[in-house]
Amino acid sequence: MTPKIKIDGKASGRAVEGKFEKELPSGKKYNVEVSAAGDYEAFKNSVTLKRGEVKVLDAALTSKYGAIKIFPVIDGVKILLDGQPVPPNKLVIDKNNKELAAIIGVTPGEHEVTYDHPEYVRYKNTFKVSPGSELSWSFRPELARAEVSVVSDPNVKVYIDGAPAGETPADGVLKKPDVRLGTHQIKLVKEDYQEYSESRVLEYGKPVRIEKRLDPLPTSGEFNDYFDVPAPAKWVMPKTGCEFKSGRLFLENAPVLMFPKDIKYFDFQMHFHLKLTDGRGAAWAIRVRDQNNYYLFYLSGPKGRFPGYFNTYIVRDGKLDVDNPAGSVPIVVDVKAGGEYEIALKSNGNKFETMIQPAATGENLTLGFFEDKDNLFRYGGIGFRTIGAEKFSVDDLFVGPH
Repeated sequence: MTPKIKIDGKASGRAVEGKFEKELPSGKKYNVEVSAAGDYEAFKNSVTLKRGEVKVLDAALTSKYGAIKIFPVIDGVKILLDGQPVPPNKLVIDKNNKELAAIIGVTPGEHEVTYDHPEYVRYKNTFKVSPGSELSWSFRPELARAEVSVVSDPNVKVYIDGAPAGETPADGVLKKPDVRLGTHQIKLVKEDYQEYSESRVLEYGKPVRIEKRLDPLPTSGEFNDYFDVPAPAKWVMPKTGCEFKSGRLFLENAPVLMFPKDIKYFDFQMHFHLKLTDGRGAAWAIRVRDQNNYYLFYLSGPKGRFPGYFNTYIVRDGKLDVDNPAGSVPIVVDVKAGGEYEIALKSNGNKFETMIQPAATGENLTLGFFEDKDNLFRYGGIGFRTIGAEKFSVDDLFVGPH
């Protein structure tokens, strides 16, 4: 910027390094004008010189426009002036402080500045700009968040956009006060219940409340297999140890569970015909979630692992500790190689009753009661396996809800 000087309307030269000197006759009044091209107001003044006097004029030029400084400017923010984005050449970032910016070249008058960041509250401020003014706006941006409350059953896992957000406590109420704004998918998950999800739009200062009691998973209908016609497609079969032959299901040294596909029950009843090929015994499973999680009942014969006992195990993640059953009771009947028995089982919540009817006597007797206080498996199917090298066969299998 090189200012031009006019005296009494006549061009008199230019300022050099901000200074201009000129000798004029004394005793007269002079009109002085200093101007510069661009965004500056011209400086005008009049001066009367006396004999021998040296007059010094401070002719600092004033910008025609004002500036608005803003702090802090966070990465990703949009600065709007009167509702329109500030052009890049009008938003100047301070070289020494990257969080300080200035809107330059603001025309005089009243203007609205908007601070818009997707992660923070939207702010607005109004400024009265005068020529050459430099106004400042400094504040602490507040994260734009909303509260999500979930009212459901206890122990419901809550997910927001697929990420775990917590679990409902005993009263079933979970509050998340700091969920970012926008559209979110909220999912409720609980074992043995149908998942629930919905999409909600979160706005600043508007809490969202989701009230949903989950519905239990559907219970299967009756299932039976008389094994007259082999139907392996109905079962999840291990590679070895299980086969269909002579109208029965045979198991021998089968440590991997086999179970019917796609049947699940809460409370149910089950009965089947059992024949012991040898004196080691037999084992069957209930509330089967998958091949690695279920309750397992083991009827030990005279040559079995626990002669004369009926044991119950809880198999989790495929782990079976044979020597530490969850329940064990003496057998009330004579179990022997070649023996045939009708087995009946009924579940009621976390309580299970097993009955046995030897073909030799026809007497219906209680084989055992079991109650899982932790109620680990509330829902599932049934299956068969061995503890060790047992050999047995099954026929006339029926399972159904009750």
